[in-house]
Amino acid sequence: MSSSDPDSRLLLLMRHGKAESGSGQLDHERALADRGVTQAQLVGEYLDAQHVQVSRVLVSDAVRTTQTWEAVASRMPGFDGEVTFHEEIYAGGAAELLTLLHGVEAHEAVVMVVGHEPTISSLTSLLAAEDSEAAAAAQARIGMPTGGMAVLSGALEDWRGLAEESLTLHTIVRP
Repeated sequence: MSSSDPDSRLLLLMRHGKAESGSGQLDHERALADRGVTQAQLVGEYLDAQHVQVSRVLVSDAVRTTQTWEAVASRMPGFDGEVTFHEEIYAGGAAELLTLLHGVEAHEAVVMVVGHEPTISSLTSLLAAEDSEAAAAAQARIGMPTGGMAVLSGALEDWRGLAEESLTLHTIVRP
């Protein structure tokens, strides 16, 4: 998606891929399992096949989310957007992530977040309007599977307008 409508926004909220068990190491340092790398690559292939042109990516600074983004990007050869890493995605909740999204520039119409549970499913549920796809909304309420990505869109003048029930949840991609 790269819309000519200046008020059209696409938000992709992704949970990191399957991680190693992390026994004996700090949670922040846990790496992706092989399955997690594959999940992330499949999401990248999906985005590339759908011709989604992501302009901005916000990634938790944890090892597994950074590796998830790298695996997604490896399957998106045309990606030329901006990527930033944020401790508050790792340590915070839906409110902190919403604050970060409010700071995204208006010209960046397609934004992706790579984060953690329960924040990703909580924010998905918060943002999903009544016209959202019922099964996807139910999945968000249950929780986001590893490697899963919510696809939301709507008409917003800028990201500061992002609020409760302001986007339509179309699907949850489950690699």
